[in-house]
Amino acid sequence: MKILLLGKDGQVGWELQRALAPLGELRMLGREGADFAQPESLRACVRAFAPDVIVNAAAYTAVDKAESDADTAQRVNALAPGVLAEEAAACGAWLVHYSTDYVFDGTKEGAYVESDA
Repeated sequence: MKILLLGKDGQVGWELQRALAPLGELRMLGREGADFAQPESLRACVRAFAPDVIVNAAAYTAVDKAESDADTAQRVNALAPGVLAEEAAACGAWLVHYSTDYVFDGTKEGAYVESDA
């Protein structure tokens, strides 16, 4: 199985490297190999490797700065995962996308669902 891990240098990505390595051929990319601020550039990363699974642990995580740099946050956290989803569908790969709990304020009783966003 070919696994493409994006965001290898972050906290989640670093842990995923160890967890995913035994499962197959693992290609790991950080900022230097996958520019999430330029979402269209991700297409070439996916196509060059033709993975069976894409694991996205990359994100714009500077919560306070995201308000003043909303354009970059939008490209990294919304548009780039959309490109990955399109490419995963095109090559028949699974897409695993890690997200954040900062979307919700934590006041809901019970589990959150996608429509709560």
